[in-house]
Amino acid sequence: MKAPYASITFLTYEDMEAGDHFYRVVLGLHLIEDQGWAKVYRIHGCAHVGIVEARRGPVEKPEGSSTLLSIVVEDVDAWYERLKDEPSIEILGPPAMVFDIPVYSFFLKDPAGYRIEIQAFTDASTAEKFGC
Repeated sequence: MKAPYASITFLTYEDMEAGDHFYRVVLGLHLIEDQGWAKVYRIHGCAHVGIVEARRGPVEKPEGSSTLLSIVVEDVDAWYERLKDEPSIEILGPPAMVFDIPVYSFFLKDPAGYRIEIQAFTDASTAEKFGC
């Protein structure tokens, strides 16, 4: 059996237009598949995020979802400056070091309420583990 070669994290959405706007326009991710009720965006390489219409997808969004999508970037501060005034999202605080791990990041909520972390590794050995 061959090892997996890609990943797609799917998030359930009531408002597909808001989700598409957020991932494609606000974050600037490339839409690689549009099935109408499901859309997939490339984060980097073989890592993807998808949105699925709530009434069509196989999984319902749980109340109080604890899903966290972390997106690794080179310049956290530049992403913060770009997103902090975006009306479609809620920024949960400014960039900061994460306690006890080599990560600098900030958190936001997307239009469906999912939490997203925009992060950078602060040491070369950790970045190397993730191929960054």
